[in-house]
Amino acid sequence: SVDATISDSFSPKTVAIAKGGTVTWTFAKLHDVTFDTNGAPANLGQHSSGTATATFPNSGTYQYHCVIHGPSMNGTVVVQ
Repeated sequence: SVDATISDSFSPKTVAIAKGGTVTWTFAKLHDVTFDTNGAPANLGQHSSGTATATFPNSGTYQYHCVIHGPSMNGTVVVQ
């Protein structure tokens, strides 16, 4: 799981999962998850609290960021 923190960061910045696995983001304030890599799951819209999940059916490295807080708020999902 990944925390979208109140200090505008994703923690941890990189998470590794198995092919077919799911990542859950927990939101501490208004953030979104926008994927930068082709073949990534659908973007996760804006959330100010709660959780959202994405399933990764294919191996690869998927970069993402928060549009609201800019490219410095970014992370990576590595699917093995």
